[in-house]
Amino acid sequence: MEATIGGTKRHLLDLAAASDRQSFHIEVACPRVRSEPRGDTSFFEDMSALDVELHVVPMVRAIRPVQDLRATWSLLQLMHRGRYDIVHTHSTKAGVVGRVAAMLTPGTRTVHTPHGFYFLNFPSPIARVPLRWLEVALGSLTSILIVLSEGERQVANGVVAPQKTRKIPLTFAPFKPVPRAEARRRLDLPADAPIIGTTARFTEQKAPFDIAETFAAIYRQRPDTRFLWTNDGELRIQVEARLQSLGIREATSLPGFVTDARALLTAMDVYLHMARWEGVPYSIMEVMTAGVPIVAANAVGTSDLIKHERTGLLVEPGDIPAAATAVLRLLTHSIEARTLAEQARTAVAVYHDAKAMAQATEEVYRELIGER
Repeated sequence: MEATIGGTKRHLLDLAAASDRQSFHIEVACPRVRSEPRGDTSFFEDMSALDVELHVVPMVRAIRPVQDLRATWSLLQLMHRGRYDIVHTHSTKAGVVGRVAAMLTPGTRTVHTPHGFYFLNFPSPIARVPLRWLEVALGSLTSILIVLSEGERQVANGVVAPQKTRKIPLTFAPFKPVPRAEARRRLDLPADAPIIGTTARFTEQKAPFDIAETFAAIYRQRPDTRFLWTNDGELRIQVEARLQSLGIREATSLPGFVTDARALLTAMDVYLHMARWEGVPYSIMEVMTAGVPIVAANAVGTSDLIKHERTGLLVEPGDIPAAATAVLRLLTHSIEARTLAEQARTAVAVYHDAKAMAQATEEVYRELIGER
């Protein structure tokens, strides 16, 4: 795995923590710290604490042909030494270099978890079509593709043969949110102001400029509202500039990456999620667990969790006026907001079982090595 931050980090940590170590020996190849981690740097130490053997392989997020070839060569050497039964790659960059290296390693079966298909990030066919065909080519090298949601499965059906796909829903261990007043105190937020928040990374996939524009549209209607944005990312400077130009920078708290952000979600009155594609967003599951009402873009992955007007409100991706109207609706109608949040908390409880996710993944491994 190259993407050692955010949801992919959580997923692999949860898998490793819940895995059957009597039956499976696990090793992880990854960079010690992801390029541009923006504060999220604990993966290597967290995985080490689980007593997993780690191999440092410098992989970079951006397309860098020379560095990517070096990473592929390093992985190829590692695979030849390790003689692994299964190579399981996660997310886009490791999915490319890892599957190419595995193809050159005789006897290795390959599993890939996309965590959202990267080509969905590009509305223009000029970029989307070549990247999709790259996934099709890599799909031919893949023994089994694991998707995390039904929406992701539908996208996968255009990439690999359907019989290669297995759906294993994302699950996680529940957590205990802190009380609302304590969360606001820790984040230095006003006790009584309406707070609209997000934990979206400042990266293109998460549509941060849509979030900024939605915040501004809300502020024009409710100037008493304040905004909370706990995370970081490569677009932070540009997003801050946009907030400034929209006249809401002073109304927006930007504490950066917060290690216990999910426990502090209770500081928010409404959570806003405008990402245009996902695998399955941990952030949405965490907000549902915390009992905060949600307005989200109706996107792959997200719509598997949020059912419109049952467990949250969905709007079309990029529809700023609709998103602002939905947030204002929940601020105004507190009983509806509370009902949606309670129904969401009940619905997400089925995802509080990381052991089930690990066992389903292990069944995929057994299938590939012929153990039933």
